[in-house]
Amino acid sequence: MNEQKPIHYFVCSKGSDSLGLTNATEDNTIVEYFDSEEDVDLAKFAEIVKTKPNCNQKHFIVYRGDDYCAVETDNVQNIYVFSSILRYQVLPKLVAGTETIDTLIDGDRNLENKLAKPDRQPGFKLRDSSGEIIPDGIKFALQILRDREEELDGEDEDEPEGLSKEELFYCNKDWVGVNSYMDDGKDYFLCAQESNYVSFECETIDDIVYLKHDGGYFYFDIDNKSSGIFIGKAVPTKEQRVQIHYTNDGDICLTAWGGRVYVACNWVKSAYGVVGIYGSTTPMKLRIHM
Repeated sequence: MNEQKPIHYFVCSKGSDSLGLTNATEDNTIVEYFDSEEDVDLAKFAEIVKTKPNCNQKHFIVYRGDDYCAVETDNVQNIYVFSSILRYQVLPKLVAGTETIDTLIDGDRNLENKLAKPDRQPGFKLRDSSGEIIPDGIKFALQILRDREEELDGEDEDEPEGLSKEELFYCNKDWVGVNSYMDDGKDYFLCAQESNYVSFECETIDDIVYLKHDGGYFYFDIDNKSSGIFIGKAVPTKEQRVQIHYTNDGDICLTAWGGRVYVACNWVKSAYGVVGIYGSTTPMKLRIHM
């Protein structure tokens, strides 16, 4: 039984299909809908929340179909905006009271200030962990290295029976995948999956190396301030680019172009996660396998 008070959502009806609440009771939420942007009145929403003592009185959520806005009930000017990908990371902290809007804002600001800005090297070439250059158009997989990879290095795991040599290689490892269940016309985004990989490649344009999948380019959706990495048909603008960096052991990690904060994986479940920028000081290490 969930003893925490539910958080109150105000949802634009046009974005209700993408809210992702299959059962409001199970997700511990109260949901009310508004028709359009003109109906957004934070002061009015706060008064509605105050009349419902059985819901969370400190914060409420406004969802317009893209990003979430966490709003402080007693000070509606105090707002923390986060992407839908970060929903399961931010909301539990607000509901449990382990974080406030102020601490979330300060955490983002402090992290951005304290991280060194990675340099971009001229003549950059994509290489695997052994130093071999990856030519444009060559297919490869991206393995996500978690702590367990270091712990299990050199150890034998129980191998499932009946698999080919190639299938055994990919089994029991974490791989960058592509979330392709979306049917609303939006571009796919990167995810993480255990034992299930997809193929990527690179393309060099004007001395810039772009990561690609199925003809589409990795990019950040800066217009919607989303944290995830998406795949789209257009060559990304400078502001949308994903920048590649090498770790000391030859693996790679990613940032936004010229950014300080590394791409990480938000593990929603033990075998599934979403790849994006989540304020991580530790880069998600990726190993290239051709």
